[in-house]
Amino acid sequence: MSKNNYQGISNPDELNKRLQKTSPLTWIILGIVIAILASFFAWSIIHKINIRIFAKATVIDKNVTLHVDDSDLNKLKVNQKVYISGKEGKILSFDENNNPVVSEFDLKNDEYTCYIVIKQMRPVDFLIGR
Repeated sequence: MSKNNYQGISNPDELNKRLQKTSPLTWIILGIVIAILASFFAWSIIHKINIRIFAKATVIDKNVTLHVDDSDLNKLKVNQKVYISGKEGKILSFDENNNPVVSEFDLKNDEYTCYIVIKQMRPVDFLIGR
């Protein structure tokens, strides 16, 4: 505070007149801001973001053949989740040509777009640098 704020005050009781009260609205706004920040932080710890690659899947008699770009083949590992038409499966192994062998899907014979989850990260991992 500047010196001008204290001019004209002759006794300590007059100092109370200069103090301003914080309104309840200010405390409510501060509480809301803190609640939003706390909920965002909790979400960033609990929620997981899927890092995935897309591929084509051909289903013939419940057997799935994945057509993955060569640049993405080295990112695939056993037990990674595969999603085709909303159904979940996983990579069981790799054949002699290094193509993924996927669990059976109960889908009609057709070609589908699928995705493979190669990694899961929490949003907080971006902040802490993992």
